[in-house]
Amino acid sequence: MNKTMLASCGILLGLSLSGCSSAYQPFAGIVGGKNESYFAPVEALVYTDDNITGGNVNGGCIPGTNGVDLDQVGKRRYGGGDTCGGMTIPATWRPGLTVRVHWRVSPYPDWSPGYYPREKGGGLNQEQLTIMKQYDESYTAIVPLPPPPPNIGTNLGKSGGITVHFLACNQLFIDYGNTYEDKLFKRDYGLMAKSLKLCSKRPVVKSMADYRKHKARMDEVRLERKNIPQVILPQYIQELNETGIYPTE
Repeated sequence: MNKTMLASCGILLGLSLSGCSSAYQPFAGIVGGKNESYFAPVEALVYTDDNITGGNVNGGCIPGTNGVDLDQVGKRRYGGGDTCGGMTIPATWRPGLTVRVHWRVSPYPDWSPGYYPREKGGGLNQEQLTIMKQYDESYTAIVPLPPPPPNIGTNLGKSGGITVHFLACNQLFIDYGNTYEDKLFKRDYGLMAKSLKLCSKRPVVKSMADYRKHKARMDEVRLERKNIPQVILPQYIQELNETGIYPTE
């Protein structure tokens, strides 16, 4: 891949990665000097039953990713291996390096609108659809990038991308692609278990009858989620700094 193509990929951050490498690639001119930045694909892993309907990391597209079934929360995750765009990232990791994450959530994925009766023309009930859309959520957080694992060191170009883990209670965890993925399941699900304790559960809503029954609780939960700070990732970084041991060592 030549430098012209790489520069084009870096500029079109929010567009498809078609024609671009799935690994980090250095390019010149975005930050101001050769190899000062990399173009990093972004993937998502979802641990809750919420659907992530899109977003971005530093402007690089987060792919829409469905949540797990409600009875699989804490046991499974969906996503990974797919990307809709990428972001620029400094070539060298340093303490205090942060990224800005914006994401959109469909918190009641099993809730569907009804249909108008045939005598009224049929089709989706637009009044119900409007009510449902009022409960879509959107969040933005600036989060630190954790220290990379030993095989990467401070050279982020050795990684395979940026993975955003969507844990419970709007908690985000960031790591570096699929590096040592099979060895990190215990860590990842341990962080998920911690995140589950940070907020109350949503009610189960699948119909307008459920909505009418749980509306007050739905409104309370929506307000609660808006005010939850990022806890899991800062705590994880603090523990790494205190022990000096990355989980794969």
